[in-house]
Amino acid sequence: MQSPKVRDRGSLSILYFSQFYPPENIASAFRADEHSRAWVEDGSDVTVFTGWPNYPTGSVFPGYKVEMLAEERRYGVRVLRSKLVAKPNTNIARRIMNGMSFLVCGAINIVLNGKRIGKNYDIVLASSGTVFAGCLGLLYAKTHDLPFVIEFRDITFEQMVATGTSEDSWKVKIMRTIELYLARSSAHVVVLTKGFKRLLCESGVDGNSVSVVPNGADAAVCASSDVSDELVLGYYGTMGISQDVPRTLKYAEAVKRLGIPLRYVIVGEGATRSDVEKAIATNEYPFARLLRGMPKKELEHYYQVTDVCVVSLQPSASFNATLPSKILESFARGIPVLFIGPEGEAAELVRESGAGIALTGSDEENIATLRIFFSNPDYRDELRAMGDRAVRTIECRFSRKKLASQMLDILKSAADRGNRHDD
Repeated sequence: MQSPKVRDRGSLSILYFSQFYPPENIASAFRADEHSRAWVEDGSDVTVFTGWPNYPTGSVFPGYKVEMLAEERRYGVRVLRSKLVAKPNTNIARRIMNGMSFLVCGAINIVLNGKRIGKNYDIVLASSGTVFAGCLGLLYAKTHDLPFVIEFRDITFEQMVATGTSEDSWKVKIMRTIELYLARSSAHVVVLTKGFKRLLCESGVDGNSVSVVPNGADAAVCASSDVSDELVLGYYGTMGISQDVPRTLKYAEAVKRLGIPLRYVIVGEGATRSDVEKAIATNEYPFARLLRGMPKKELEHYYQVTDVCVVSLQPSASFNATLPSKILESFARGIPVLFIGPEGEAAELVRESGAGIALTGSDEENIATLRIFFSNPDYRDELRAMGDRAVRTIECRFSRKKLASQMLDILKSAADRGNRHDD
């Protein structure tokens, strides 16, 4: 083992593999950025190994010129950007090409540019939600005999089943094999939900080696600048197959039919964006406005005028364990959530917190529930109360600083075990 003894909780040297990182706007980039900055503030040295920013459009962001390996600093975090082939997030083939190029070029950099990456780390962490970063992290850890921690933001083989791929498909079997290999090869596994831990344990992973560290958020209540009587719904995020955004239009229409002045703002990119465009082009949903994905700072303007944030998932039992980060982002701003999807952790959180409406039945049942809620002349007062409960939920259960500290403790423990094993 080449790493030095870990001295105290705040002295770790961490190498963090994440394919996505700011200025990209995606939940995995936000988590990597927030944790890395918190760890640096706590005294750790953090190096993030990532790609060139191109998500979701497939165009490298302005100000960046692709090289094989380049270095920058962001808020005290050392960021290494490895070459990849930029592809838009519009279909599976392009996503795989993008991820595979990150894996191949990353492996070349590990072999040929090892000195620039460095080796005096205490722990290697890799974030998987595509497995490519996980594979790179494991490669680096094995090459340099360092303890390895894998973080699963999604269980991809389960997500594939949820979006229509057969459980017996060779694609699902290969992904399952890779993800379970990453889990069993690690000193510790971190997942975002209790359901993800259950899935891994049912697949043979030792439950004692798996910890749950959900996404976090900092309460930042929006000061609404909207003085109209219009009810504003907002969907802000990826429009992939998993999210089933086109379905949400009919729910918004059901509220509109109650005679409520309504506007539905949809912001984002993804594989089903074209379906949303086609639906809006029919003029059946004149209250809907579709905008391109935008930086997080620009999105704040839309949050400030939003009464309810829409969060949706395909109504599949395979998504029972998924907790979309959009729920926490909305809660943190004091905005109630309209969740449309399956029974599971997301629906439970919305109901238990009293910070939104969870619709998990058929379209007819869900629309009936919406009509009952918005037919109440005091629905505005209830939405405000939900917003207050949303902020309290973030402060009590999802403090970003507390969760980052919890994650750091897990990394330290894994690094300590690695050093003891070396001795």
